[in-house]
Amino acid sequence: MDVMAFISSMLAAGIRMGIPIAFAGIGVVIAEKSGVLNIGCEGEMLTGSFVTFVVVYFTHSYFLGILAGGAGGLLTATIISFLSITRKQDQSVVGIVVNIFAAGFTSFIYRVIFGTSGSGLSIDVMSTIKIPVLGDIPFIGNIFFNQTILYYVLIVVAVVCWFVLMKLKAGLQLRAIGENPRAAQACGINVILYRHIAVMLAGFLSGIGGAYLVVATMGSFVEEMSAGRGFIAMAVSTLCHWNPILALIASFVFGIAQGLQMRMQAYGINIPYQFLLMLPYVLTIVSMVLFGRGVRAPKALGTVYEKEGR
Repeated sequence: MDVMAFISSMLAAGIRMGIPIAFAGIGVVIAEKSGVLNIGCEGEMLTGSFVTFVVVYFTHSYFLGILAGGAGGLLTATIISFLSITRKQDQSVVGIVVNIFAAGFTSFIYRVIFGTSGSGLSIDVMSTIKIPVLGDIPFIGNIFFNQTILYYVLIVVAVVCWFVLMKLKAGLQLRAIGENPRAAQACGINVILYRHIAVMLAGFLSGIGGAYLVVATMGSFVEEMSAGRGFIAMAVSTLCHWNPILALIASFVFGIAQGLQMRMQAYGINIPYQFLLMLPYVLTIVSMVLFGRGVRAPKALGTVYEKEGR
């Protein structure tokens, strides 16, 4: 076995596996910087996957399917936003309920549209785009510069989100809301509006992450295909102190863990495959234990905001 070829293949696969986690993780960063828990990102990803498959299957357009997937995630986030912010319900409970609802709803509607025999339906996955010159660099070219279009979009999204959050007035206001919404309101910031926008933008990005699973990885829709990636995205955002760039990098690390277990199975490593499937989730737990201490969340995270004067 060529060791370098094995490592290059594993890392390239790991990057691909980390892309949906990164989209959802950046979305979690945005929502939770505003003080709203985004536990429902698992349901947002699942809805995005379902809508994307249906649209691509009938229109044969990746572009429309990906946009529709983002819209599906945004629609799911709108439910979370309404219940958590407008109706002031417990954010943890709302997120869990939405996740359960999304799992049942997508499965039911899929059967309504395609029938019980729809499990064999599939679409072609997107091809990769090799960047000229950079894609020919030995070892790293195939890893970083021979990916699908959504990978390059993700890099831009991560950089733009970091710049907005850390350098622009809108990002400063969003962070202020997550720390002390009453002080932010006293400064004339519309706390409710900012939180609604942040949660729905997070839902859109999570929906894109779910769309990626369909158009670039699996080419089909199966029940609960998000498979815990939304929860990993939450862990990523926490471990990275709600920094979009660090969340991007950490997502790739978790993706590489998933790529490793797949390559180990392919090469017939004499380990029960169930243990290999556990690897990304075990890494999540270990990371939280080792690096989770000392992480300071936004002070208003998860708290209901009551506007003064009402």
